[in-house]
Amino acid sequence: MPFSFLNPWFWLGALVIAAPVWLHLRRKRETDLVEFSALRFLDDQPESRRSPLRLRDLLLFMLRVLAVLTLVAAFAWPYLRGANTAPIKESRVYILDNTLSHQANDGFRRDRDRVLNEVSKGPSDIQVAVIELTSAPRVVVSFGENREAAKQKLEALEPSFQRGSYLAAFRQANSLLGNSLGEQKRIILLGDNQENQWNEGTSTPPFLRNVQVDLPKIIATALPNLSLSEPRVQRIFLGDKSLVNCTVKLSHQGEAKTADIRLSANEQVILNRTVDLDKQPETILLQAQWEADTASWLRGEVTVSGTPDALPADNRVFFSLPPVIEGKVALLAQSPYLRLALSTDVMRGQWATRVLEPTKLAAELATTEDADVLVVESNYLQSSDARKLLWRYLTNGRGVVLLVNRVTPSISGCLRELGFEAEGTISTEKGSAERFQFVFFNHPIFHPFLSADYGSLMDIKVLKYAQLRGNQAMPLIFSEKGAGLFFQGTKFPGKLFVAAFGLDREHTSWPVDQTFIPFLDLTLQTARAEDPMPTTFEPGEISKIQLPVGSTVREAVLRDERRVLSRAPVEQGRAQVRMPDKPGVYTLTYDDSDQAEKLFSVNPSPKESQLAYVDSPEAFKEWRVNLPPETGKSASSVVREKLSLSGILQQHWWWWMVVGGLAALMLEMALAEIKQARV
Repeated sequence: MPFSFLNPWFWLGALVIAAPVWLHLRRKRETDLVEFSALRFLDDQPESRRSPLRLRDLLLFMLRVLAVLTLVAAFAWPYLRGANTAPIKESRVYILDNTLSHQANDGFRRDRDRVLNEVSKGPSDIQVAVIELTSAPRVVVSFGENREAAKQKLEALEPSFQRGSYLAAFRQANSLLGNSLGEQKRIILLGDNQENQWNEGTSTPPFLRNVQVDLPKIIATALPNLSLSEPRVQRIFLGDKSLVNCTVKLSHQGEAKTADIRLSANEQVILNRTVDLDKQPETILLQAQWEADTASWLRGEVTVSGTPDALPADNRVFFSLPPVIEGKVALLAQSPYLRLALSTDVMRGQWATRVLEPTKLAAELATTEDADVLVVESNYLQSSDARKLLWRYLTNGRGVVLLVNRVTPSISGCLRELGFEAEGTISTEKGSAERFQFVFFNHPIFHPFLSADYGSLMDIKVLKYAQLRGNQAMPLIFSEKGAGLFFQGTKFPGKLFVAAFGLDREHTSWPVDQTFIPFLDLTLQTARAEDPMPTTFEPGEISKIQLPVGSTVREAVLRDERRVLSRAPVEQGRAQVRMPDKPGVYTLTYDDSDQAEKLFSVNPSPKESQLAYVDSPEAFKEWRVNLPPETGKSASSVVREKLSLSGILQQHWWWWMVVGGLAALMLEMALAEIKQARV
């Protein structure tokens, strides 16, 4: 087969052989001669005027010449023209979408089998890599990997419940192709073209250059689906009863007429009913209440079934709730209704109340035993000690519930420091009292009141209230005339809730309404300093767990009901834990203990249940680099494309020459050192 070079002019570098020839033929001048006086009258020995024309060290000379010739030949890029100089015609990256939505109609398994078939039976001139798209894309099969090993890795892939980014997967695929050997570059997306996934990468600079992309063809723009999402659970106390309030969103698209809902907690069935979906909105909020023990952890799940349903994998959600830990309340108020509601008889086991004496606030300031929440009426804020106490609670991250039952210049100044402006007081007659017009029911305090079992907040009347404007606060309740009546402050580390009225009969009818005790308990729970560690995660999500200061825990252990799933070392009071890939309720323990420290609920993203698809995504068009039109190419340039560097690198000639040249240099250096030592 004809032997040729891609860069033959590099053979001019062979002239460097003159260097070792000159080194061996030149006469070495002696530098260690010492003149001796007794021999000065002797005749000088005859000295040759020219260097001898012979090689002093033939072996050393041959090694030097061999090293120069092999390195020059390597950089001339030798190749066999008769051989396949470009054995890799195409570098191909498969992006295998393994998010939850791709399980619809068994799409993931179908595409995984396609990749298996093409990897195992594909031609040898196509190199293949496979990227699995989950919460973070990862390379499952890399270029050049053994086909049998690649097949085993692909067969081991199971459908996941995670959500991933098309943009991240395409960026990783583009990076792989940037270091590939094929003349052609191609990305093949094996996914469902979910619309909301494409919409997440619309504002990124273009990055796909000279890469062919194959997108899947969609069969339908939408598929029928029943799904559950966003479970929320809270404890509410009504007299001696401890109730659990649970809400969950039921979403439906398609022709399903009914849905069967089943709710269970701690292995007991709480609810089992059929929901009529005919002429209902696409998202329905389901709610349930039941009595539960306050001293133990609560874990449960909600399931839905119905037809047609293209994605049964999103028909289950999980929830958990910790046991009740009695909180502490410091009360600085005269309202008899408030004192009764926070008394031991009513709040036993939930809240321990300490009534503060106005004359002993200086002593209270001298102590460091603050409660979880301070409940104070504004008329006490005329005292500097009361203002200092309120300020200390808020700056130390503790909760405050402020009831504005009086407004004076000094109180207005205090409110201004809290982020509010007091603009006077409104008083109404009993017959013209204002009702609640708007309540932010999505807030944790008011969310349970979506159920009529706790009464209606819209029946509450307000007779007297302060006109407050929250500069650094979020209004949660408005009156019929649009006045803000209840606010959450945003200025301080501690949670601040401000009511524009007092909790007595002079100001409002709330204290004698059935919603009063649940509202008060939920407000205290929300104002209480929370554990910063969330308890709800998505599959595969990574979270850092903060341990208490001074903790001696060495590792955090994540378990399911049967076994240990993972162990995370604790470093500087923190442990990084990766949530499991499958939805469920998981337990966190410390070291070798079996005691549950936390329960984590893992549920898939509700976005994965939106089975709406797009055929020609706009985001993808923005990712491509717009290149100028190609001009005509000469025959020589076409030949050079065929004899690409990547193809030559895959022949053994170049590598043997580089290795041979380096080996000759190493031998030359070793031989030169040996001879130097003998001299």
